[in-house]
Amino acid sequence: MRKIALSRSLIYFLEEIEYSEAGLSADPDASSLAPAFQDALMDWETLFKKERLGRRNVVRAEALVAVRNERIDATTVQFGALARAAAPELLDRCFNIAPGKFIRRNLRKQCETTKTVIVPEIAKLAPEHPCKSFGGQLDALADGAVTALDDRAKAMGNRHSSANDVLEWKEGVNALRTTTYAELLKIAVAKGLPKSWVESFFRQSDGDTESDPDTESPPSTPNP
Repeated sequence: MRKIALSRSLIYFLEEIEYSEAGLSADPDASSLAPAFQDALMDWETLFKKERLGRRNVVRAEALVAVRNERIDATTVQFGALARAAAPELLDRCFNIAPGKFIRRNLRKQCETTKTVIVPEIAKLAPEHPCKSFGGQLDALADGAVTALDDRAKAMGNRHSSANDVLEWKEGVNALRTTTYAELLKIAVAKGLPKSWVESFFRQSDGDTESDPDTESPPSTPNP
């Protein structure tokens, strides 16, 4: 019997344990071993939903970061263009590099600089200044982008935790298959059944499973 490669998908593992559970349940000599596989199937449902939710949340969080990044970049460039035309000295106080280069910085760093340098400089302007309205816009956009970054980090952390749960479950399935194989070998010896009977409860390997040397061959049948 061979262990399933841990790189295999949850769906692949599902099919393997479904196969074994159905076979074990159908054979009166092996049916007592089926409940453990039924438990694994129930755990699979929970894990699959958790993994799918984790992937979904990461994808959505990445989309939110991208959209908010684009929005603050566009607004920053607009502000820079207006400041260059209306108040060059303001541009110099807000940026130590061209706005087009500034927006290519790390997004979190960009937001921090926006809130600690650009927004305070705009706040000093007179109410009628043409650049005044950009202060509130950039402040809100920076807050939104930072929130999106934080949410993405949280989603990725949750997904990592889910991936670890899946790995541990897969390892448990392989351990279950190994112990079940050993139990079936004992039954086969006791009842005089061939090795092919034991093998029938496991799908045939398609070439990317891992060998388990401890369960490759059944014990010798003692002479009567």
